[in-house]
Amino acid sequence: MNLDIRKSVVRQFYSTELNKLYDLSDSFCNFFPECRIASVQLLTLSTDMAFNCVEIERTEQDIPQSVARTYNRHFWYSQYSLSNLYLVKIPVESSDSFALLIQGYVDDGWDNSGRFIEIFDQQGDFLGAGRCHYEGVEWLSRQLNGKDFYTPAPPWVGDEPGIQPVFEPRWSTEFLSQYAVNIEHNGSVTRYMLPNED
Repeated sequence: MNLDIRKSVVRQFYSTELNKLYDLSDSFCNFFPECRIASVQLLTLSTDMAFNCVEIERTEQDIPQSVARTYNRHFWYSQYSLSNLYLVKIPVESSDSFALLIQGYVDDGWDNSGRFIEIFDQQGDFLGAGRCHYEGVEWLSRQLNGKDFYTPAPPWVGDEPGIQPVFEPRWSTEFLSQYAVNIEHNGSVTRYMLPNED
């Protein structure tokens, strides 16, 4: 199957499956959870509205370099604009595909609303990125960047080495390791519990 046909087939698959998801849930965490290979989730585990837990699932399998690079870029963006990430590996027409689903974090004091997707074939060839709406996916001809979010993120250091962001990240693994009141490890998943704001 040539790349243009593959792109069309895989895009159609994800558009259809996302529409099915929207009939049941508005959270990407419910999109093929059995196929998830990595994630970042900003969780609210108390009565406070702000997230007080960051759960990071690291992939334990080899993935194409382009997929890993995209995941790392969005991991960076999440630290600034606050978003949940879900990387899934799903067979489409008997060949694996990778999709990174990005869902912006929203609470009473923060609005990074928006849902996005980037998809790749099993070799890591980029097949598309888009803004996800209830009516379907608005496909773009390029990969996403920090300016696509409702709350923009600075350029990723992997794209612009030596860049110094003008503001500090909202969270980072260094911050979590230093300030978490509890760190739980369960296989590939690490959960960082943050102190309650008093």
